[in-house]
Amino acid sequence: MDEREVMRNAAPVTDVLPQQVLQDLDGDHLEARLGEAIRLSTLGSDGWPHAAQLSVGEMLAVGPAELLVAIWPQSNTARNLHRDGRLTLSLVHDGALLEIRGRASIVAEHQTALDLTVFRVTIEAVHEHRAKYAEVLSGVMFRLHEPERVLARWREQVAMLRGFA
Repeated sequence: MDEREVMRNAAPVTDVLPQQVLQDLDGDHLEARLGEAIRLSTLGSDGWPHAAQLSVGEMLAVGPAELLVAIWPQSNTARNLHRDGRLTLSLVHDGALLEIRGRASIVAEHQTALDLTVFRVTIEAVHEHRAKYAEVLSGVMFRLHEPERVLARWREQVAMLRGFA
């Protein structure tokens, strides 16, 4: 592949979410993004990147530069965020890969019956990665075994997150 075919960070770097992503993560359209995972990367204590997957039912955009995320408290992701706070979210948007860099701070613990920990993410940079020769169609996708049950849990989690907005 010729280097000239790749446009990295085609859009200017910004510190706010695109309007469509803000709407997609407003907690009102859970069914529309039922099978989509958003990659959450943190820095492990060993210095290596650590990957996790979030659903739209575990995050809420509360403004163009701020998100709330609900994380399993005993997970490596929660430990990494407690220790370091830096994260990157990756998702598909408008034919490109959107990389959202932010810093997380703890808001609350022991939320919902699942005992989730809530972090507030302040967005520091949003990069859009595009290639001239291709369009990104999807990221990680999944199929829920019990969609109605999961949607009910997601609605509860989003309502809880809205309480911290």
